[in-house]
Amino acid sequence: MLEKWKPKILGFVWVSLLLGLSSCATVFGGKRNTVEVLAGVPEKAQVYLDGKFIGETPFKKRISKYKLQEGSIIEIRKASYQSEYFEVVRKPHTLYVLADILTGALPLIVDVANANIYRPNTNHIEYELKPMSVKQQRISEKPELQEKK
Repeated sequence: MLEKWKPKILGFVWVSLLLGLSSCATVFGGKRNTVEVLAGVPEKAQVYLDGKFIGETPFKKRISKYKLQEGSIIEIRKASYQSEYFEVVRKPHTLYVLADILTGALPLIVDVANANIYRPNTNHIEYELKPMSVKQQRISEKPELQEKK
């Protein structure tokens, strides 16, 4: 009796493994990406993601992949210093690409279509803010003196 069910059980196990391992980035990629800003000059600078405060340096935090998108801007700022800006660029994750290729073309298509195969360049951001001149400080303290764009 078991011999009759053996091919069906093996088929079920094979399909389960194939589906479970397919689309590796979608299955294993998670819903968050890491933003890490190393200690720099000056210390305790503020970190902003698309204009919203997210922490102080040194800084490491997992952020929803829906908030950390291609073209997002990470700003590092501190009073009396010029801000530095970093644009988020997403690139294909090599390990996920290889795993998808090994499991077939369909997983690769799924991961590319839902953009889970891409990971942002937000690990190990280094910064060094430059002090503002006295004139720049006065202008930044009085918004009415700033040039209108």
